[in-house]
Amino acid sequence: MQNLYTTPDAARLTGIPESTIRSWMRRHAEVFQVDVHVAIDEHGQKLWTDAGIELLHSRRATKNATEDDAKFDAESDAPDLLESLLEEDAQRLAREYWRQLPGRTLQRIKQMRDNPTPEDREVVTLSVRAALNAGTEHLLLPTYQPMLLEGGDETD
Repeated sequence: MQNLYTTPDAARLTGIPESTIRSWMRRHAEVFQVDVHVAIDEHGQKLWTDAGIELLHSRRATKNATEDDAKFDAESDAPDLLESLLEEDAQRLAREYWRQLPGRTLQRIKQMRDNPTPEDREVVTLSVRAALNAGTEHLLLPTYQPMLLEGGDETD
């Protein structure tokens, strides 16, 4: 059975700051192979193997990791972190938008019917005329049926 080490343990063993190790993991995930350099336990925690500790030692020799590296890595990772946060937020917003859109659209249509602005009346009138001209009045929402009965030309 091989030894497994937490990231704080790996930092103590290698002399590389934890923040630098974590930064390397994020920035160079392809270098650290699962089941070779890191193992993932049942809770999703990444644990370093002996081979992973050796790889960190070799990276330290080539990178000469210091606290300054950790600071530089953290600063250079800021755009990546921001991008991941923006992506998550954008996805949540898009889902919420599509969840609320049908109800909000129907509310707005009812508002246009019950209390239209002059612009709303023009839009509805043009839409009803276009549907009549195209022979597609049967596709109009029930909301517009009274306008069809009135001839669809009235703008009040």
